[in-house]
Formats: sequence, structure tokens, C-alpha cells
Amino acid sequence: MKNKWFWVWLSILVIPVFSLIVVQIDTSSGASIGGGGYDLGPFLYSWLLIIVTGVWSFCTLAAALIHRDRAAKIRALCLTVMGFITFVTVLLLYQKNLS
Repeated sequence: MKNKWFWVWLSILVIPVFSLIVVQIDTSSGASIGGGGYDLGPFLYSWLLIIVTGVWSFCTLAAALIHRDRAAKIRALCLTVMGFITFVTVLLLYQKNLS
């Protein structure tokens, strides 16, 4: 895993997470997802955020286990730790939206 791939992997996490967080910032101004008086947006976007960070973390862990190069393995493990921290942070911040 070259240094370029590190940044590619990181951007694959940052872009969807940033987008899903921005969508949830102001949910009262637009039309609701689900129709009626109940808005399913926070529920759906929070679960999608959890799924994206979880799958990304497992993929980086798999990449760390597959690589034979020590430097690439360490970079992939660093990405896994970043993904796990993001996953836990998202769980803590959006736990009220998940039920």
C-alpha cells in the first residue's frame, strides 16, 4: 500500500461520512423522508452512516491482514483504527436516531 493508496482509502471514508453528517444537520427545512408527519431521514441517514463506517473498517482490516509488506500493513492498521474511532464516535453522537 503506497502512500497514495492511504489517501485514497481515507477519502473513501471521509467523503461519505462528511456527506451523511451534513445531510443530518438541518432536517427541518426540507421535505420529510417517509411522508406524513414523521421524518425517517435521521433514522435512515444515521444507520447508513453506521453501516458505511463499519464496512469500511472491516475492509481496511482485511487489507491489513492480506498485505505482506510491513509498511503497508501498518498503514492499513492505522486506517482501521481511524475507522473504528469514527464508528464509535458516530454511534455515540447519533444513538438517539437509531431507534
